Amino acid sequence: MRDNFVDFHLHTTCSDGAWTPKRLFDEVRARGLEYFCVSDHDTVDAYPVPADLRSRCVSGLEIDTENRGQTVHVLAYGMNQFNGGLMSRLRQQRENRAFRGKLIVERLNQLGVDLSFDDVVEVAKTTKSVGRPHIARALVAKNHCPSIQAAFDVYLAEGCGAYVPLERLATAEAVDLIHEAGAVAILAHPKRLRDQHDLSALCKVFDGVEVVHPTADSEYERQLFDLVDSHDMLASGGTDFHARPGEGDIGIAFSQSRVKQLLEAVGA
Repeated sequence: MRDNFVDFHLHTTCSDGAWTPKRLFDEVRARGLEYFCVSDHDTVDAYPVPADLRSRCVSGLEIDTENRGQTVHVLAYGMNQFNGGLMSRLRQQRENRAFRGKLIVERLNQLGVDLSFDDVVEVAKTTKSVGRPHIARALVAKNHCPSIQAAFDVYLAEGCGAYVPLERLATAEAVDLIHEAGAVAILAHPKRLRDQHDLSALCKVFDGVEVVHPTADSEYERQLFDLVDSHDMLASGGTDFHARPGEGDIGIAFSQSRVKQLLEAVGA
């Protein structure tokens, strides 16, 4: 069975991406994606998608949550209500994120890094939600770091001097709210989990796992495929596209049978 050309993890300027929804939709058409999801952080402002793309789109978003002291990102696929308990909680989380950005800049200043929040806003341009990727870009633009990855490794990742935790929903609560909204909950980029031993326990909470992601090499992907199959879970994948400098195009090849399972689960 052939692969589908898909991308179930895309970001726009409605959260911390660099492309507007219109530009992303133009790229979806140009690249010929068969299915896609705009999964902005804590918001569905990129929806509805243009009429010609609706049959290809799985509606969704990405949520930052906390479980046993570590950050866990959750992808919600197949949203059929854009109000209610989940969206109410996420509005508060977006406010927390904005406040956190200013605190990170203050921490950087305390570490001797000459950066202002206006510098970050300038890099973010029209983005509605300023996050760590924008701060990383500002650090690169001001020649404080040679790359975005270096900015995270030195200053912004958990455990680093400028890291500020985000007040988040508990993972289990977020999954419950996702289910109430008629969607399925997918564990995003598990390679980024600080405690990999927590992975099997988390599988009991989620409906599926994002197996294909830029952080996962072929061996880790194989392990994740074994994991989802042994737990009878859904598999997903995407580029986690933010259009940072040097990133590639949108779209991945993904098993047609697994895409079919995912689409059936979200009622697409």
